[in-house]
Formats: sequence, C-alpha cells, structure tokens
Amino acid sequence: MIFFCIADKESSLGFKFSGVETREISTKAEALEAFNVALAVKDVGIIIITEKAASFIREKLNEFIYQKELPLIVEVPSRGPVKKRKSVSESLKEIIGISA
Repeated sequence: MIFFCIADKESSLGFKFSGVETREISTKAEALEAFNVALAVKDVGIIIITEKAASFIREKLNEFIYQKELPLIVEVPSRGPVKKRKSVSESLKEIIGISA
C-alpha cells in the first residue's frame, strides 16, 4: 500500500521530500485530474489531500468517501493561516445526524 498526495504548491514540498508521490495543483481541473490519477495508480491505499486542494473538488471527494472504503482519503491543513475547523462532534452531527 502506498501514499499519494494532492497538494497546493505551498504545501507540497514536505511530502515530496519524504518520498510521497505528489501532484501539485492550483486549479479545479488540476485537482480533479490529480484525484483521478491517484485512483488509477495501483496500490494507492491512502490519498493525502490538503484543504486548499480539497476545496476545489469537495463534492467529488465527499461522494467518493461515502461510497468507497479504499483508498482512504486524509485531508490535512494547508500551509498558511489557520481557519476555524469543525470539531469531531460537529462533523458527526453533520455527517450522520448524531449529537455527541
């Protein structure tokens, strides 16, 4: 099982240095193409995607996450200013309607 990273230019360098196959993106079309490439690569078990990259293809990511078990999609913060993130309980309530 291997990792594949889809990242904005500012966030990609660390993944490249660690040996993770990485696609830099800056547009919605590039993000969608990189996601399709990641799905086509044999043995990809985890796709790491930065928040900025994920924002371009949010609908496609959510559709995939809810329909498939693998590869696992892990969204990580992008470099730069930190925006407010949802808590786990907020995410659970949104996803399955359960209040924790």
